[in-house]
Amino acid sequence: MSVVPIKREKAVHQQLEKSLESFIESSGKISANMLGMVNKVGGQIFSLLFMMRRPLSLDEISEILNSSKGNVSVNIRLLEENGLARKVWVKGSRRDYYEASRDYPKKLIKGFFDRVREGIEHSLRMIEQCRTEVEEAAKQVTGDDREDAEFMTHQLVLLAIFYEQASQMFDDFYQGRKVDIELLRTATLG
Repeated sequence: MSVVPIKREKAVHQQLEKSLESFIESSGKISANMLGMVNKVGGQIFSLLFMMRRPLSLDEISEILNSSKGNVSVNIRLLEENGLARKVWVKGSRRDYYEASRDYPKKLIKGFFDRVREGIEHSLRMIEQCRTEVEEAAKQVTGDDREDAEFMTHQLVLLAIFYEQASQMFDDFYQGRKVDIELLRTATLG
């Protein structure tokens, strides 16, 4: 399997190929675990296309990744739908060729931050619901149970402050304002 279609000294070629294979494998895992836009194979396809100077056909992608042409085709469509790859014409060939969209960092970073932001919002809702339940329970207990409930409420308030500060940081980021990381640092010291 030759991933790097460039003539080089054998040792250099092997090292370059090994590095590229490692990158492709790792990128596939990252895309599946963190981004949620594509699965592992889709991430590997994107990484391969991104690292190539020339477009690749479905057959070439399938051979390089040792994946079925059908699997590659399905994942190429997903990449196209997400704006991460596009079909290109190659003079003298009737095959479909693909290349990576080179503006990917903006799209991937936005997708990543959107997922983190959704997690923050979900966490804030869950914390508020728990806090309300603990406060209601605190009204019905006395002694050590009441102290426990008050302590839990305080802890939930601190957690909410942290997530609210994180949310503010993301709002600033999305609005193009200066991001103040001290917000999170201060929230963790409370």
